[in-house]
Order: sequence, then structure tokens, then C-alpha cells
Amino acid sequence: MSKELRVMEPKQYDDEIDLYELIEILVRHKWSIVITTILCIILSLGAALYVRSNTPNYLIKSILIQQDDYGLKGVNRINVDTILLQDRNVERILEIEPIKKEYLTRVSKNMQNMASERKFLQDIITVSKNEKNLEEVSVKTEIIVDENSSRDVINRYIDILREQDNLSDIVEKEKKLKSDSLEKTKIEIENIQNEILDIFKNDGDLRALKPEEKMNYIASKYPELNLRKSEQERYYNTYVNELVRLGSLNDRIDVIKETTDIYFLKGQSKAKLILTVGIVIGLFLGVMVAFLKEFIDGYKKRYKK
Repeated sequence: MSKELRVMEPKQYDDEIDLYELIEILVRHKWSIVITTILCIILSLGAALYVRSNTPNYLIKSILIQQDDYGLKGVNRINVDTILLQDRNVERILEIEPIKKEYLTRVSKNMQNMASERKFLQDIITVSKNEKNLEEVSVKTEIIVDENSSRDVINRYIDILREQDNLSDIVEKEKKLKSDSLEKTKIEIENIQNEILDIFKNDGDLRALKPEEKMNYIASKYPELNLRKSEQERYYNTYVNELVRLGSLNDRIDVIKETTDIYFLKGQSKAKLILTVGIVIGLFLGVMVAFLKEFIDGYKKRYKK
């Protein structure tokens, strides 16, 4: 029996579409793709412009808060997080007229109270600490009216922080206390010296002693006087050293230091992302419309047959 080799040809189906046919479909309906893509781009461009126009911009200022009580009692700790929790501070910031007007515009009259004022300011003012250096603080405010009023907000906020700093007042108070104590100690030392002079004049036994022996004689014969003299001299040295230390704090007394000027920060919007997504969706929908039209055209032809 002979065997015949047969070349089996693949069956062809009417519904099969190869790559060339796909390209032909896209070419036939190119205007549908173009129009759909353009419409999506226009819509996404409008959305991107809207988002961009409503993206807030900011002003920022960085400061350095170096807090140290230097062993002094009564020195305040500056807490940047509690400024807006105090009603008087909220009122002071809202004394800036353009900001106050914007608050009155945004908040309905029946909702205008201290709570809404605080919420309004908390929404536009952000205080953040540097994770690497906790002493460095940034005060950021949203530009809701104009740059000048926003600058006033930052400056007012920093002024309130400075008012919390009472180190200079405490230092001056301590200086006065130590100076007064030093003067009293001087008077006491002078009184003791006068008593010693009287002893030199009236005690005949001192006349026969050498100069270096005289103080030892007074110390042994008048121990209470010698003790008073030692104590007052110790107090005197302590007060002098403390005044010198307090004087050295003058260079470090500025607790809040400005590390940058106020600078502008443009808000990050998603306009580019929206436009990119719009273009991709436009192309996708355009291709889908092309195939849909091809399907409808094919269906109509078969229906007519």
C-alpha cells in the first residue's frame, strides 16, 4: 500500500483577523482615532489647567530654636505646636486685615467663632521640624490672598514664638539679684575688716607678733569672726563668678535665630499626570472606537445579505 504525503493547509476562517487587517482597520478609521484622542486631550487639558489653577502656593521661613535653661529657674520652653491652641494668638494673627477678610468670606456667618478661626489658621499654617535636627523648624503658610499678607502671617507667628522666650528677662533678673547680693556681701566684708582693725588697735598681744602670726592669732582667738570672714569671701567669689557666667550668656541669649529669609514654594499639582493619563486614555478609546465602527460596519453588511 502506498502512502501519500499530503500537505495539510490550515483552515481559514472568515472571522480571523491578522496583523495587516488590524492595521487596515486602524487606517480606515484613523479620523475616528484622531478625533477621539483630541477630544480626550482637550478634556484632560481643561482638567489639568483647573487643577493647576487651584493648586496652592506657599511661603516658608526656617528658624533655629536653641533652648537651654543654663541652670536658671523659670525659663520657658518654646512649644511651636501650641501657638494656635491659645485664643489670644489666634486673634492676633487674624488682626492681619486681608486674612481676616478671607476668613469672613470663606466661613458662613453662623459658623464664625473661635473654633472656626482656629481651624482656618490651622489649615493655612504648617509648622514642621527637621527630622535630622529637631532644633530647626519651618513655618509654612498657604498664599490665600497675596504674598504680603502671607509674609505678615509668618512674621506674626515668629513674633509670638519670640514672646515665649523669656531667657533674657530671667538673665537680667538673675544679674540684679546677684549684683544686690554682691553689694551686701561687700558691705559685710568691710564690716568684718573694720572689726579686725579695731582688734589690731585694742589687743596689745598683737603688737609683739610678726605680721604672718597676727592672722593666725585672730583666727584662734576670734573663731566666729574668722568664720564669718571666710563665708563672706566665699559668697563674694560665688557671686562674681555667677555674674561673669551670666554676662557670657549675652552672645547666646537669642534663642530663636532665623536661618533663611521667607521664600516662595510652588505647590505640586497633578496637572502633568492628568494630561498624560488623558492622552493614553484618548488613544485607547480611539482604537476601541475604530474597532467598534468596524464591527458595526461588518454587522450591517452581513445583515443586508
